[in-house]
Amino acid sequence: MKNRRGQSFEELLARQLRKKEVRFLFDERRFYLQVAHLISELRAKVGLSQLELAKRARVTQPLIARLERGDRQRTPTFDMVFRILKALGYSLELSARADPRLAA
Repeated sequence: MKNRRGQSFEELLARQLRKKEVRFLFDERRFYLQVAHLISELRAKVGLSQLELAKRARVTQPLIARLERGDRQRTPTFDMVFRILKALGYSLELSARADPRLAA
């Protein structure tokens, strides 16, 4: 989709993502959304409502809703994510890989 200046959204995004600070914020937001999607997907797979999951994890239903939205205003702790995954019957494995965009 081209805008009035003949530049597509994809071109604009690619140009903006070359800026280090924009790329960092973009990647940070993507991380929160990945966690949100994972929790939501696993909850649906297990067949629990947000309220049922909240009770199992000993948290509030609004917290589960915020987490599933990827709300970064109240960032979940590792402890919180761990408890929620355990309540769903899952464990968490972490891995890290070098980001080629940040190579020196």
